[in-house]
Amino acid sequence: MKSFLMIGQSNMAGRGFIHEVPPIYNERIQMLRNGRWQMMTEPINYDRPVSGISLAGSFADMWCRQNQEDVIGLIPCAEGGSMLEEWAVDGVLFKHAITEAEFAMQSSDLAGILWHQGESDSANGNYKVYYNKLLRIIEALRKELNVPNIPIMIGGLGDFLGKEGFGKS
Repeated sequence: MKSFLMIGQSNMAGRGFIHEVPPIYNERIQMLRNGRWQMMTEPINYDRPVSGISLAGSFADMWCRQNQEDVIGLIPCAEGGSMLEEWAVDGVLFKHAITEAEFAMQSSDLAGILWHQGESDSANGNYKVYYNKLLRIIEALRKELNVPNIPIMIGGLGDFLGKEGFGKS
């Protein structure tokens, strides 16, 4: 199984209305919930009672279409409304993501990290230091998980910033 760590805020956790999109039924897409892999169901990342559809399900479904032999495991660790500071290397959210990823890596190969966060940091000049802070988090993730070349896929509102901006690919 190839697994993907899903971190960031509500755009990664998912706030889309479940009834507004066609459901994805794919037995090759698993999610880590309560310490075990199970078939993906929405919401994947249940961080709030308003949890809903995120990009993770469609990402995994597209991966499976292009890689017919793969089983995908999603590791949900996003936290809606979180500021980048809350993802600091010594913080609870970072440590939780590391713990979940290490657990998942016992039965899967970590193939990538999906990051979608930033709206909470778009005001008060926080965006000016965002890149450097995120770079430190990404470097620490790679080091802690011992995956120095793992791809980091970064979503943005209205754009997509690929892994090229963060050193190793």
